[in-house]
This record gives sequence, structure tokens and C-alpha cells, in this order.
Amino acid sequence: MIVVTILGILAAIAVPTLTLYFRRVKTAEANGQLAKLFDGTSAYFNSDRVDRGEVVHIGDGGAIADGATHRCPHPPSSPTGGEAGFTPLVNCNEGPGGRCIPRVGGAGGGYYSVEEWSGNQMWNALSFAMEQGHYFHYNYTSSNSNTGFGACQFTAQAFGDLDDDGEYSTFERSGAADQSGVNGSAGLYIHRVVE
Repeated sequence: MIVVTILGILAAIAVPTLTLYFRRVKTAEANGQLAKLFDGTSAYFNSDRVDRGEVVHIGDGGAIADGATHRCPHPPSSPTGGEAGFTPLVNCNEGPGGRCIPRVGGAGGGYYSVEEWSGNQMWNALSFAMEQGHYFHYNYTSSNSNTGFGACQFTAQAFGDLDDDGEYSTFERSGAADQSGVNGSAGLYIHRVVE
């Protein structure tokens, strides 16, 4: 009787701790992918880009027209910034092992089309796509200053509903870029790490 009681107490302590451990292991995905988004932003910003029609005649002074050569990724129709959008648009918990699974073609049951990544210009600009099963959804927002050299602010986000209760944990990495370089926040903003 005493042995059964001791085993019951140990199980009551171990099960919640083990569950918390497995959820934290899953959150490592968010940390790694946000680092990739930060690196993708840095690479994009440091590349020269110009819009069509920005060349000014020498006879008109040859000044640089508005339209900075350095920006964060943005939707094609909005050079001042925008967002990639919550991707993917499926419930990961319906997929095998509680993961979202990208695939070519149809969707359902946690599976979704890889075109949610490849058909999105902002994800393409960041060279970002999830190619394997994953637990988190992602979003990216940017705000650009379109004069002179250019400057921007951006936020990469990961959202996970690891226990399928409709509440999401949030991981964010923010940064800013200008002529002096790309600067990231001191660390990740984390809200409800395991919800």
C-alpha cells in the first residue's frame, strides 16, 4: 500500500514536468526559425534594389529620387511595408504528431499546400519556407522609410497552439536596419511559452 502511494505521488509530480519538458522542446523550432528570418531580413536589406522609373536626368540635377535602395521585404504593391500573413492557415494539431505538414497539392488534416510559402512574395524575399513538419505558424511585418539610403523596422513572429486549446504562445524577434547596419532586439519577446 505504501509503495503504491509513493508511486502515485511520483507520477503526479513527473507527468506535468515531463509534459512541460516536451512542450519546451517543441518551442526550440520557433527560436531557430526566427533566427533564419532575422538573417533573411539582413541579407535582403543589404542588397541594392531600385524600383522602375527612379532615374533622374542629369539636366534636372541628377538627384536621387525618393525610393530608397535598401528596404526590408514588403508586398510588391506596398514599398512602405506590410506583412506576409499568418502562415500556414491550418490547425497543426490535426496533422501527424501535432504538426503542420507542407505538401504539393491538396490540403486537410494538418496538411497544407507549399504554395502558402512559394506564392507569397514576402516569404520569397526572405528565402523562407517550411519544408518539413512543424509546430508553429509564422508572420513577418515590416515598415520602410523610402528616402535616401533607406531604413526599416521589422518583426518576425512565431505562433504555436501546442495543446490545441485555441490559445497561442507567441515568440517575436524585432529589429531595425539603416545605413549603419541591421540591429536586433536584445532577445526574443515570449508570451505564454507553453500557453
